[in-house]
Amino acid sequence: MVGDDRHDDAPRLNGHHRRPAAGILEQLLKIRYIAVVVVLLAILHALAFLFLGARIAVHAYHLIIAGAQAGENVRPGLELLHSLDFLLIALVLLILGLGVFKLFLLPPNSGQRPESLPTWLRMETLSDLKVLLWETILTALVVFGLPTLSSDLVGKLEWTALVLPAAIALLSLGLFVMKRA
Repeated sequence: MVGDDRHDDAPRLNGHHRRPAAGILEQLLKIRYIAVVVVLLAILHALAFLFLGARIAVHAYHLIIAGAQAGENVRPGLELLHSLDFLLIALVLLILGLGVFKLFLLPPNSGQRPESLPTWLRMETLSDLKVLLWETILTALVVFGLPTLSSDLVGKLEWTALVLPAAIALLSLGLFVMKRA
């Protein structure tokens, strides 16, 4: 039949076969390019937070060395804790970027010996990356909560000062339960 498309995989007059329509697997492999974007943006954001944290730390050290003038209300210790917040956020983003790179972009047997990777990057599953990020975020929340809680203790203490410590305790409990399961 002239208009019959049932045998569309037969050779054409020029000798070439018609290419079959892209399968679902080929479409799913395009997701890999999204992983490249995630990795690049996570590392770029990590570098930005690293720069911001270093800038705040340099300012805090300048305050420590120069000393406070009479009547100034400066707290270089709190500035250093805020700097540490930025540095820990940079660490979380760096772990996210490198973890996504290792899990989604490196071939499983890329010739890399596991011993050549840092111990924190020796993950094999997305669950391993999730636990590593969870632990890192908990550490960052604890450090983030220190200046907030310490500044609240100086003034009038309200119940809202306990929200972040309660969230940290709940997240820690959830991580404990997940690791036990």
